[in-house]
Amino acid sequence: MNALKKYAKPSCVYLAIVLLLVSTWYQSASAAMIGTERLLPAGRSQETRDYLDQMMARQEVRKALIAQGIDPREAELRLASLTDEEIELLAQKIDDLTAGRGVVIFSLIIVAVIVVAFIIFNYTNVTNVFP
Repeated sequence: MNALKKYAKPSCVYLAIVLLLVSTWYQSASAAMIGTERLLPAGRSQETRDYLDQMMARQEVRKALIAQGIDPREAELRLASLTDEEIELLAQKIDDLTAGRGVVIFSLIIVAVIVVAFIIFNYTNVTNVFP
């Protein structure tokens, strides 16, 4: 037992010193927010503007604007006056909106209502759907 204590104490001191030295050599990580402008290339805003201009040139978009009472030329002028951040946000929202998104949910609701109606009619003996 004494032999173990004789060798353990110097090795513990040695390990403590090594761990202290190793832990001081490395700096702790520092995290900070990275702005979007650093991540996005500079030419992306012009590409996005071109994409929105092409979309505004489409005939169905012009018809939709006129149907809403908006002059397409005025919409183009307002689009040209937006900042780069606003253009990116607008393009992102347009890309996120998918056509016909609510059709599946609406169809499921209609099917559920019909099934519930059949079950209610069957239990109230209005019809004999499930004999």
